[in-house]
Amino acid sequence: MHHSLKRSLAALASLALIPTATATTRVGSPIDGTVTATTYYSSGSFHGSVDIAGQCDDPVRAPFPGYWNVTIQTTSTVCTGSGSGLVNEAKHGFGDGLVFRIRHFIKNDKSYDRTCEGNCVLGLVGGVHSNGPGVHLQLDKHGTHVTSWYSGYTTRGEFLSFDETVGHI
Repeated sequence: MHHSLKRSLAALASLALIPTATATTRVGSPIDGTVTATTYYSSGSFHGSVDIAGQCDDPVRAPFPGYWNVTIQTTSTVCTGSGSGLVNEAKHGFGDGLVFRIRHFIKNDKSYDRTCEGNCVLGLVGGVHSNGPGVHLQLDKHGTHVTSWYSGYTTRGEFLSFDETVGHI
């Protein structure tokens, strides 16, 4: 009986060492475009997000399925901007303080709160940042930027086709 119990405990302990797969969410590029900034701007200052330059008025699509809460702060159709001021935003909450945001798009008739099963349109590429038209992708945990979701997946200067992997959450 002693050997049997020992073997059972050893088998149980070995199961604890087997890595388990964790479910991740793949983030696809919401537009065709070139990555212009990631963790740091070209100036060296912290950015902590992914900026993708695109063509003004191209559709901005949800980068993954889920519920998107859309906040419209401006109805202007700006394709080049100052880098500050009002921004339109679509955000998806994962729970436990984890929030993914898409910013700097132009409002259109698709810019409203809803669940997207596929790559539904959330707005149009706009230019409410200094690099011209594009989108800003940001992940926060309790208000602090998280950079690990794109680290090792994308780099500044890389061209991304629509729905090409930007990272994983």
